[in-house]
Amino acid sequence: MSFDRRTILDFVLIPVGIAVFAALIWFAVYAGPDAADKREARYQAAVTTALDTPDFEWASAVVDGRVATLSGTAPTEALKRRAKEIARTAVGRGGPLFGGITKVIDEMEVEPAPDPYQIRIVKVGPKLDVTGYLPGLDARDRFYDELDRLGYARDTINSTIDLRDGVPDGDWVGALIMGASQLSLLLDGELSLTDQRLQLEGQAPDPKTRIDVTLRMARPPSGYTADLQLIGTAIWSAQFTGDALYFTGSMPDAVDRTSLISEAESLFAGDVINDMGVIPMPDDDWVEAVSRILPGFLEFQTGFLTYKGDTLTISGDVTASVDDFLREDLVLVGTLVDFSQDTQVVPLKLDAFENAPDTGELPDAETCQAGLTEALSRGPINFEYATDVLSRDTGPVLDGLLTVFNTCPHLIFSVDAATHADGRRIALQNLTEDRQTAFSSYFIAHGVPIDQVELTDVSTDPEGISGLGELDPDRQLTVRLREYDDD
Repeated sequence: MSFDRRTILDFVLIPVGIAVFAALIWFAVYAGPDAADKREARYQAAVTTALDTPDFEWASAVVDGRVATLSGTAPTEALKRRAKEIARTAVGRGGPLFGGITKVIDEMEVEPAPDPYQIRIVKVGPKLDVTGYLPGLDARDRFYDELDRLGYARDTINSTIDLRDGVPDGDWVGALIMGASQLSLLLDGELSLTDQRLQLEGQAPDPKTRIDVTLRMARPPSGYTADLQLIGTAIWSAQFTGDALYFTGSMPDAVDRTSLISEAESLFAGDVINDMGVIPMPDDDWVEAVSRILPGFLEFQTGFLTYKGDTLTISGDVTASVDDFLREDLVLVGTLVDFSQDTQVVPLKLDAFENAPDTGELPDAETCQAGLTEALSRGPINFEYATDVLSRDTGPVLDGLLTVFNTCPHLIFSVDAATHADGRRIALQNLTEDRQTAFSSYFIAHGVPIDQVELTDVSTDPEGISGLGELDPDRQLTVRLREYDDD
């Protein structure tokens, strides 16, 4: 086979022409006028988009030429490495022929490991509240897969999980999954895994479940310990979360069940979730006891009310006045059923203090005055008819004032009282003085120093207390603050 000169030139010139054309295209894209700016903008958009996921929302990227600089605080070292890989491969393999990011500069930090390393799961009826830490994406997927297997729908799980390094040695996630599987068998309960200690508390639905859970929790993963507190088989229980009221267990008859639900809905504006059945019982006095104690129970911050067949148990977080009035209720309840109380007194939170800047020092007089105004506006200050006994509707004000007194110990609070209010006589002077003393004594009994509360002379002016502002004009008592050097 022979080639003439033209054929040979074709074989040479055609490939050369193609190469020159490709070079021109490459030059136009990567080295031509404005190409660098276009490429940099395209790379910036590509890297930003690649990192725009919930797991990498902490990362920020700045592209300069073909160099990406990453900053931000990564939850874990593994996520930091993954962010670098995502940025490097966001627009291709890199290099002079293929384009792409050729270098990633790491200016990222990593969140410190928590101490202790903890996760907590609270089960309320069919819902879970999960807070705490997991070591990485794989651990998180494994945990959620287990919850799926246990039958929890994603919309029943309120989860606030952060990924962090520092997970304890051993099968930490395995210990968590073991505990979660046992928690799912309980009516209600709480699971916590703190470092290498597993704790499970709750109510078993029947003796068999209690035995099964006890046996399984006795065999935690190697290196881990497990503590178990099951309060027994509850016939009936209520749990109050502040936002919802859950009823579970059994009532003696349908009438009792309907009546209790109706009463709860009339007392509480939130969700009332009924999961109660009906089982005939020889004794139903405990139902009346529950009805008497329910209004006070709904004043809890959070709490449990449980009947086991012989004892009505009430527990949870309460403010001081709720705890005081609860004790009165339990005296009456004690005539119907045995009871057990395990409440924890917690201070009432006031917006004036919660929203104030945290300076590390005592709040100033202006902030304390705002707290005092907020506390006094929470309700009336009333007494039982013709006595110096504080009425229950005064509870919200008492709790608010107790928070103010404890938060502002550097100020003095004056208790003003008057026999009249808004032109009407409310009480004789002697009774008014007794009420003023009883009001201040309430706070002293709850730990407020005696020299922090002072009683002013009772006013007999028909107009009553001056300076009430927008407060109830029928108010017979009020509180003012002043500094110690105002004398």
